Amino acid sequence: MGRYRRYLIGLAIAVVLLGAYGAAGFLAVPYYARRGLQDFVRQHYGRAVAMAEIRFNPFTLALDVSGFSLPDADGQPLLSFNRLHVGLRLASLWRLAPSFGEIILQQPYVRAVKRADGALNLADLGKGFPSAPAKAQPKSEPMRLFIRRLAVISGTAAFEDQDRTRPFHAEFKPIAFELRDFSTTARTGNGYTLNAASPEGERLTWSGTLRLEPVSSHGVFEIADLQARTLWRYLRESLSFEMASGVIAIKGDYDLASEGGPLALKLNVHNILVTRLGLKPNGAAENCIDLGRIEIADTRLDLSRHSVDIAKVQLSGGDVKAWMSEQGRLNLLDLVAAPAAPAVATSPASTGASAPAWTVSMPDIAIAAVKVSAEDRQIKPAAALVLDPLNVHVAGFNTSPDDTLDLTLDSGVNGSGRINAQARVTTKSGAVSAHVEAADLGLQALQPYIAQYTSMTLLKGTLGAKLDIERGEDGSLAVKGKTRVAGLSTVDNALKQDFVKWKELLIADLSYRSKPAGLRIGTVTALEPYVRMIIAPDRTVNIKNILTPPGAASRTPPATDKLAAADASAGAATPLPVSIGTVRFINGSADYSDLWIKPSFAVGIQTLEGTVSGLSSDPKSRAKVELNGKVDRYSPVHIGGQINLLSAQLYTDVTMSMKDLDLTIVNPYSGHFAGYKIDKGKLSVDVSYKVEQRQLAAQQHFVVDELQLGDRVESPDAVHLPLKIAVALLKDRNGVIDIDLPMNGSLDDPTFSIGPIIWKAFVNLIVKAATAPFALLGHLFGGGEHPNIVEFAAGSAELDPPAREQLASLVKALKERPQLKLDVPIVFSPGLDRPQMAAARLRQELLARAQNTRQGRKHPDTAGEMALSDPPKHFQLLVDQYQADLGKEAQLPPSAAALQAAKAKETPAYETAIADLNAALINHIEVPDADLEALGKQRAQAIQDALLSDGQVDAARVFIVNAPPKPDSGDKVKVELAVK
Repeated sequence: MGRYRRYLIGLAIAVVLLGAYGAAGFLAVPYYARRGLQDFVRQHYGRAVAMAEIRFNPFTLALDVSGFSLPDADGQPLLSFNRLHVGLRLASLWRLAPSFGEIILQQPYVRAVKRADGALNLADLGKGFPSAPAKAQPKSEPMRLFIRRLAVISGTAAFEDQDRTRPFHAEFKPIAFELRDFSTTARTGNGYTLNAASPEGERLTWSGTLRLEPVSSHGVFEIADLQARTLWRYLRESLSFEMASGVIAIKGDYDLASEGGPLALKLNVHNILVTRLGLKPNGAAENCIDLGRIEIADTRLDLSRHSVDIAKVQLSGGDVKAWMSEQGRLNLLDLVAAPAAPAVATSPASTGASAPAWTVSMPDIAIAAVKVSAEDRQIKPAAALVLDPLNVHVAGFNTSPDDTLDLTLDSGVNGSGRINAQARVTTKSGAVSAHVEAADLGLQALQPYIAQYTSMTLLKGTLGAKLDIERGEDGSLAVKGKTRVAGLSTVDNALKQDFVKWKELLIADLSYRSKPAGLRIGTVTALEPYVRMIIAPDRTVNIKNILTPPGAASRTPPATDKLAAADASAGAATPLPVSIGTVRFINGSADYSDLWIKPSFAVGIQTLEGTVSGLSSDPKSRAKVELNGKVDRYSPVHIGGQINLLSAQLYTDVTMSMKDLDLTIVNPYSGHFAGYKIDKGKLSVDVSYKVEQRQLAAQQHFVVDELQLGDRVESPDAVHLPLKIAVALLKDRNGVIDIDLPMNGSLDDPTFSIGPIIWKAFVNLIVKAATAPFALLGHLFGGGEHPNIVEFAAGSAELDPPAREQLASLVKALKERPQLKLDVPIVFSPGLDRPQMAAARLRQELLARAQNTRQGRKHPDTAGEMALSDPPKHFQLLVDQYQADLGKEAQLPPSAAALQAAKAKETPAYETAIADLNAALINHIEVPDADLEALGKQRAQAIQDALLSDGQVDAARVFIVNAPPKPDSGDKVKVELAVK
């Protein structure tokens, strides 16, 4: 019985102890844990922590905390979770180390904030754990710890950066993390898995193993659907560009180990894929770079070796829009942020050895099917270049100073051309060895630049080339090869005519060197070339004028400027020495013009064959010219002599001859420029001129016999003038136009006027005759510059003596030019003639009224004139006429009324009153249009009588024609005669 009692007492004690243990575990632990945690947070952080419930099972050693929330300094949640479950295993007793069966954290939330002062809010948590003075501790084994499973379920992480102009906010949810069989020993797998996502669908997967002794971790990771704009939103204040679009995916693995020393990280990124990346400068309206796909394969980063090795970079598809602004800035530079200079603090550590340099290797870089659209907006209109598709490959890139790059490029150009290039570049020395081939490059893309520096328009043309380019270590440049330009066509902007064109131009044996500078060309072969060459009246060649920028002065300086010009050019750079062995023309044509000799001459030359040999920039050189061609396939023409085109010193010794050319065979030219065919005519030309030391010796003679213009030809460049009349003006009685003009003189003499005789200028001569025929007749036969303008006093049809002399000269001209006919218009001017005719009619009425008086009836011949010369009588006649025309009740002009009311002793103001009455009556008198037309006919008849009275001119050649009324101009009426 006693023994049972002892058992019962022991059992009772055990029950009591278990009850006390259970009560303490179930009640005391949650209570004191809550109170202790709240006091700790309040004491160290000055905040109030919230917990919905804390439960502890002392028998299963399970702790559950729910509804936990720790606020931040701004009152927002800093840390929170819905439930934390910690299960401690009994194995902790025999393992002599904490051993957790599972730790589960449900719906955790963490809010990390970088405040405006740069501090991180999470750093506040360290305030509760003051650091102890560091003491050297002997190396010991790590604390033993066992966790069978640690899991984070449906977590959320928020990040805010308030230390920027635009605060950044990002949130990642749900976050899931699981760690299994973890221990600080090496006996477990220590495997973990992390999954995270963002509301935008961005995902992170990370799994691997973690060991603490030694510290090591191995794992794989994957980032999927990362929006480029998310990165940009955080980095935007340090970037000058905006990532408008783009999706990033990354896959890789890593190896982190200490191996008894510093941590060594090896990162292997198997694949980085960026798709639909769009970049634009901050604030821009549109992207300037859109890239379809960027793939970076097999990237290896070794932290211990400070190396990055990338096996391959491939960019496929894309659109790059580049332009040079009006201010000369490339828009793509706006994508490059200007980093702020970091503050450099001087410290003992900074005086030590610098960190080892990183090495980067990318042996395979490829760009495929990219379109590059470039514009140069510094000029108007903008010059455009489109490379599509652009393919580039760079092999062997690394940061080694002795690195040599192999580059290849292949691209379409502006939709029609193609360019291929291979180059080897030594980065340290800058040496380059390249081979470039181009085909069918459209030259019209260069027109905006040509318009800036020349006065011509390049309509079409394609370029092909094969060139070897060498750039030495000293910066010298050497180019060798050959080029081909096909289908070139240019237009002279001033004349709106073809300037230079050809079917094909081949340049062989081209060699250029920068040190020593020089350009040598072996041969230039021009197939079916065409050129329009004009020697202008101002002693310049049209080639020089065309190659002068629009608006720039282009003249030969006078002799007085030679010394100043020599002084100014003394310090100028030495011009590039140029030599061309032979220029060969095959089936060429030319419009040759020489305006030095007047009247001028122009001719079109076809089937031009020959050579120009020995062209050189040496002032002493003389290029030999030997050209033979035909005018309209049949009439031969020869141009020979010596010239110097490439030197600044002018030298010319050229002759051209053409005899008995039947002008009917040049109808294409006469039709194009003159607008008429030629029915008949012969042309003989001999021109020679020599210019040396700025002294001219010229001889020229041309004769046009029996020139007759035929049918009209429609041509956009033809002159629309009465050219047949012009030809009739130039011909003598025998039908010959004969000009012989030798010239000698100095080009520096400002009084010496010279000009060429060319076909175009001959047409201009005819045009001038057609536009000012009477000036020519006046020059030949007298009568002044305008013998066709006859002046009449207003209201009169009487010819004064100067007009009669003028018409007598015109009679001589009509006699010498029997083909001319004359139109005499019926002319009157209502504004000039009507007042004078009204004044004449008023005078007649006043004379008639004066003759009706008693004295007038006795002396009718003189009474009227005497009355008009006597102011009182003249005034009374005007008053009577005024009242007769306007009525006796009509109010007189103020001056006339004042005169009538004046007292006898006052001095009468007759002049003003008479003038006002005259003006009022003239305005009242109506002159009908029929009277004006009659006056015009009287004038035309007076001119006709003066031309035909002596019988030298056939009456059939003078016509009286109707004409519109003349506008009011001057004080005389001008009758302008016309030829036809």
